[in-house]
Amino acid sequence: MAVENTKKLLERLVDMSRLGLEKTPINVVQDLIYEQLKDFLPISSPEELHYELLSNGLFEPNEVVDIERALRKFENMNIWRIVQEEYDRLKNRWNGNECPIFMFPLTKHRPIVDSIEANKNGVSYKEAVILFVSPELSEIELKAMIAHEYHHFCRLNILNKAPEEIPLKESLIIEGMAECMVEELYGRKWCSPWISKYSIKDLKGIWKGSFMRVLNRKGVSHHQRYLYGDGSSRLPNWIGYCMGYAIVKSFLERNKMIDSKTLLNLSADEIILKSDFTYNQS
Repeated sequence: MAVENTKKLLERLVDMSRLGLEKTPINVVQDLIYEQLKDFLPISSPEELHYELLSNGLFEPNEVVDIERALRKFENMNIWRIVQEEYDRLKNRWNGNECPIFMFPLTKHRPIVDSIEANKNGVSYKEAVILFVSPELSEIELKAMIAHEYHHFCRLNILNKAPEEIPLKESLIIEGMAECMVEELYGRKWCSPWISKYSIKDLKGIWKGSFMRVLNRKGVSHHQRYLYGDGSSRLPNWIGYCMGYAIVKSFLERNKMIDSKTLLNLSADEIILKSDFTYNQS
């Protein structure tokens, strides 16, 4: 059973919010979540894990009273069954590893991305995938998110590198691969909006001016500026995500016989060299 039963944890939080809490809500949430995830993620304390999840979209402690609504909607959607069935299909399609998947309600304090309020987020580790889901999420959006994050998980396990050893070029390819697979499986409509944010001409100029010299920079913590951008002309918003998609998309268009299983195992260097974004652009 890849999809872990977070339903029981959420029900317990709902019950405790009704009865009154013996400890502060933040300690309750930290302890319960840590207890369920501690055997899967290399994070040393409840506080550290909670901070990591909050930064990726977990509901905040003062939102415990809102969980019941989300939980009932999840039950009506049979969300755990949907995720399990889609995971089984993708695992077979990509010959992927067994992956623990955890689902939690998304915080109501959602970021606005290009005038669109986020209704989902996911985070993938080499050990597990965690999904943050809003009650308004449609079934196909949920499936697209599962595919994106599980594809990350598969790629990370093929690379088998610690986060601090992953180069920027690999971070670009990881994101580009996942979006291309979402497009292949569900259609372009369900891809992230940033895939078409910039023209190929603009992307090639930024590739040459800002990316080529730093592609081997290691450590995912150093990649955020290049993935999300900084709002400047050299690194406009979402540039790395758009760049990664454009690289992988152009590779697939040039190499039409490559299937999804083969693509997962190709090196970042091979994909870039056989794409429209080579290392020696004039």
